[in-house]
Amino acid sequence: MKNSIKSLSAQHKRVQAKRAALFERAHELSAALNQEFGEAHIYASSADTMLDQTGPDEGTYGRLAYDGEELRVIHRTTDEDLYDNAHGVPEEERPYSSRPLVLCSPEWLDRLLTAASVDSLFASLGAVLNQREKQVDQSLGALDKLLAAESVEIEAQMAASLSNMKNEALNQNWAALLDAAHLETADALTRSSRMLEAVCAAILNDRDVELPADKSLTPLLKACINTLEWPAAKDALNDVNQLKGGVQSICNAIGSLRTHFGTAHGASSHLPPLDSEFGLLAKNACATMAIFLLSRHNRSVDAGTDEMHAE
Repeated sequence: MKNSIKSLSAQHKRVQAKRAALFERAHELSAALNQEFGEAHIYASSADTMLDQTGPDEGTYGRLAYDGEELRVIHRTTDEDLYDNAHGVPEEERPYSSRPLVLCSPEWLDRLLTAASVDSLFASLGAVLNQREKQVDQSLGALDKLLAAESVEIEAQMAASLSNMKNEALNQNWAALLDAAHLETADALTRSSRMLEAVCAAILNDRDVELPADKSLTPLLKACINTLEWPAAKDALNDVNQLKGGVQSICNAIGSLRTHFGTAHGASSHLPPLDSEFGLLAKNACATMAIFLLSRHNRSVDAGTDEMHAE
């Protein structure tokens, strides 16, 4: 008899130890979910399971739920269901009570922390993430269409700007950039920077301004900006200087992307490639800057021609 009691006692202690381990695993799961999704404001729950049965199909039932902060148990009773049924409360509006795992009885935890329940919770998380991804994909699709439309407009404006220059080298550089933008990001970055260098050099040559000794983008751009005419009104001085700084910053950023992620100097060989959006951005930014610089150049040239005709 004593041996039987001791054997059962040992088994009871094993059960208690396993329950404690199960509870600890549940906290570890909660911490892991927080680490991965704590800032995502995500909510998911498992399927319902009977927690405390008081009669045939009667009692308290509930589910595991993750609320973005911790694993909890949400629960309600079949009596509450009867009340809501009688008052026509829709399923989606029926409230659940909530309590943290630490306040749940061992019996509840035994029924909630099963493989099926945890799998159901993960399936719910997956469904939430799938829905979010679908929404993001739809938004990206809409933005891609918008950007594509803007890209077409920018390309048309760029073609018009280049036609005024009658510079075959610029046309060839632009055509090469358009091809690269749809094929390889690294090459698009390199050709965007090269296109800006060519635009600056063409403007300087057109104005009979000597090219700087260093014919990289930064000194070429600086010389180009310095040779262009800008509004001289005192009230506009700060704004114009800020605009010049913005042009230089954007062009320098394109040059930096070329240095670190472009095909020049084998830069792309030891760094992970950038997404194609960066190539499209560099191409559009390059075109926007080029259109602006060429427009300033042509405006000055046209003004000078008009003055000569007036004389």
